[in-house]
Amino acid sequence: MPTAAYNKFQPGIDTLLKAANVGTDSWAVKLGTAVNAAAGTFTEVANGNGYTTGGNAVTTTSSTTTAGTLKLILASPAVWTASGAGFSFQYAVLVDTTAGVNVGYWDYGASQAVAAGETVTVTLDPANGVFTAT
Repeated sequence: MPTAAYNKFQPGIDTLLKAANVGTDSWAVKLGTAVNAAAGTFTEVANGNGYTTGGNAVTTTSSTTTAGTLKLILASPAVWTASGAGFSFQYAVLVDTTAGVNVGYWDYGASQAVAAGETVTVTLDPANGVFTAT
């Protein structure tokens, strides 16, 4: 049997990608101390000392589909300012809070200790977006 190449129907991929409602869902960035990429789970930083469980909300700047590729652009979340004993984290985790899905994460390579008065800023790419999907 000959090999066949896959081709997509543009309206079909648009409908499929938009059905996830990424453009209207609510999003957050949360800080974590460990991730299990295979399971799609993480351990969130404990509440207190400048970090609030649930992370910081991010708003959708745009959600566009061009030539079958969805691009989601989110505004950067608010800054965390450590207090008291501070906190530590290694991962910033992107969460679709509407769907309750952990979408992806940024690994800082090692645990980052944040002392009282220090800040954590997660800057999301305003041009290329946080992700694209085809």
